[in-house]
Amino acid sequence: MNRIYIIVITIISLTITKSCISPFEPEGVSSIDNMIVIEGNIIQNDTTKVMVSRSLSLSQENKIDYISKATVWVESDRGKKYSAFEQKKGEKIQYLINTIGIDPSLEYKLVVTTGGQRYESDFVTIRKVPEIDSIGYSINRDSTGLIFYVNTHDTQNKTWYYMWSFKEDWEFRSKYLSLFDYDIFSGSIFEIDMDQNRYYCWRQDVSKSILIATSNHLNEDRIFRKPLLYVPSWDSRINYLYSMELAQIAIGRDAYSYWENIKKNSDEIGGIFAPQPSEMAGNIRCLTTPSEKVIGYISGTYVVRKRVFFRSSDIGIYKDRIDCDTHYVGPDNPLPIDSLYKVGYDVTSYFEETNESTWIIRRCVECRTYGTKNKPSFWPNDHI
Repeated sequence: MNRIYIIVITIISLTITKSCISPFEPEGVSSIDNMIVIEGNIIQNDTTKVMVSRSLSLSQENKIDYISKATVWVESDRGKKYSAFEQKKGEKIQYLINTIGIDPSLEYKLVVTTGGQRYESDFVTIRKVPEIDSIGYSINRDSTGLIFYVNTHDTQNKTWYYMWSFKEDWEFRSKYLSLFDYDIFSGSIFEIDMDQNRYYCWRQDVSKSILIATSNHLNEDRIFRKPLLYVPSWDSRINYLYSMELAQIAIGRDAYSYWENIKKNSDEIGGIFAPQPSEMAGNIRCLTTPSEKVIGYISGTYVVRKRVFFRSSDIGIYKDRIDCDTHYVGPDNPLPIDSLYKVGYDVTSYFEETNESTWIIRRCVECRTYGTKNKPSFWPNDHI
């Protein structure tokens, strides 16, 4: 989901919640509804990805109003344009721009035109970024969860302001392996091959929080154990094998201040002294209607990535909290198996000679209840 869009909705929700004692509409809140939201950074060594959407009312807070058929491009300070093409995956719409190899000595701006309006960012420089040193985790004292973190540093002391995002994939396993299945139309139980199993599954997600840090208060440009993600001990991420691909970019001081203000109003719920939505001006504006407010901050940067894998057996704190109700079916307990299937049970064992079978609540057998059989192409094992 569009991160900036979620933050806008969160700010509105929190502000209205705080004002429930008497009718009150803080400055800036009414103008946030139906605002253009532009998200993306100009990437020198990768594809630039831009999302353009419009904020919706609180009653539609779980939706994103993506804008299609916009004209989007990156333009250098010498007038060269790099045009975008629209990509649609499901409901998500992105504009992709091939900016690989653009001249890092020039400045660039992002331009978006839609609905007869033209939006432009300030010209931004391309910032270099050091490599990611490591990604690790620390387990809390009572072993009820862990925090993934990142370490990085710049030996030249030139970065100082950092921003991260990540993609995550993980493999998890059902509590029970079943090599049988049930056909409700024929009422028969049959054996299945291992490649038809419902035991191994995968899930994926992306970061949704604002992940920024600065080292400008230190004598050296170093980030140590910046928290990225908290995972409780019962989470399927650490059921078997977890992978994170972390992207790191460099941002400027103004960009850092912008994201820090947004973060104060979303993650930390702010307070009476936190910046209000009307104060959160980014570096992109509407040229055709200067009074129109726009949400977004465009940076220019390199990006570095690092992928890591962590095994549950090494982490050692996973605790399955799923309760698995079980029923035995046979001559001594002739339950109707079609009824068991319909109310959410799955067969795990079957003895044809005696017509005996064991049925367990489906969520303990069918991994597709929580994930898919779509194994990532880079996954380091052979089973499916």
